[in-house]
Amino acid sequence: MEKTFLKDKRLKKKRAMKGVYAIVVVGVIFVFIMIKFAISGGVSDVFSFNRMPNADDAYKIAKEFVIPTIRSGNVSFPDEGYQYGKKSDSVYIIKSYVISTDERGEKSRTNFEMILKYNGGPRFMKKNWSMVDINESSQ
Repeated sequence: MEKTFLKDKRLKKKRAMKGVYAIVVVGVIFVFIMIKFAISGGVSDVFSFNRMPNADDAYKIAKEFVIPTIRSGNVSFPDEGYQYGKKSDSVYIIKSYVISTDERGEKSRTNFEMILKYNGGPRFMKKNWSMVDINESSQ
């Protein structure tokens, strides 16, 4: 009788551990999806890796490439004031400007024209893009 009881106890413990492993796996998958959602900024970006970038995607990445070229730490971009063109399926041209404020509070405007190449992968990640060319002019 005692052997049967111990055998049943071990069997129940094995089943319980399988359940714990299943819960852990589901939890890891859930955390991965939540991280993708947080990084991408929306539900549509999490599950649509194959869609080609649009004008807004290219402009967001262009801003990330321009920021290191500006000497001032305080920069702002226009929300609507950019021009967009496409040379081919994966080559984009962005024309816009950036307003920078120096430590004395003086503002300056820098116009830029950038050619970006989309290399594939999640379109919201800078590492999936390369800057082909950039032209800047200050005003």
